Amino acid sequence: IRAHFHKPVKKVQYEIIITPKMSFGTGHHATTFLMIQLMRQLDLSKKVVLDFGTGTGVLAILAQKLGASKVVAIDYDEWSITNTIENIQQNDVSGIIVEKKDAIPDSGDYDIILANINLNVILDNLTAMQQIMYSGSKLLLSGLLIENEERVKIALKNNNLNYLSTSVRGDWIDILAEKT
Repeated sequence: IRAHFHKPVKKVQYEIIITPKMSFGTGHHATTFLMIQLMRQLDLSKKVVLDFGTGTGVLAILAQKLGASKVVAIDYDEWSITNTIENIQQNDVSGIIVEKKDAIPDSGDYDIILANINLNVILDNLTAMQQIMYSGSKLLLSGLLIENEERVKIALKNNNLNYLSTSVRGDWIDILAEKT
């Protein structure tokens, strides 16, 4: 992941060019790094993915490059929506639907939901996320500090979501869960 003004790195599997402007998500923050690492461990081929709180669109773009058949990228911030659309065009990817929303969609069946936001937004929207998942759907959460882990695990259990794993980078974590 690089800005357009940085030189390309040779011999990378996927190159993503991000111009962050006023949006969050250059790919260098620990939470974004953890999400990318986790996404690369999963099979996204022909999956339907929701990127909740897309920021710059970096995770949505990676999901498409990893083979997702459809990606819905949502954010409540107009700067993020504009920036995501620009970054999608700059990376010459398709199959990403960008929507300005401040809540989880009311309907849909998602194979994978990405939420790299923060503890309160995740907890406030966990029930809604669970409702658009089916048995076996994966949920990738980040924007969380190590101290948030137990609280998120309890919330997952209360929403019929099975905790699978936690990854750590510095003080930050990501959590992988699955709908039972």
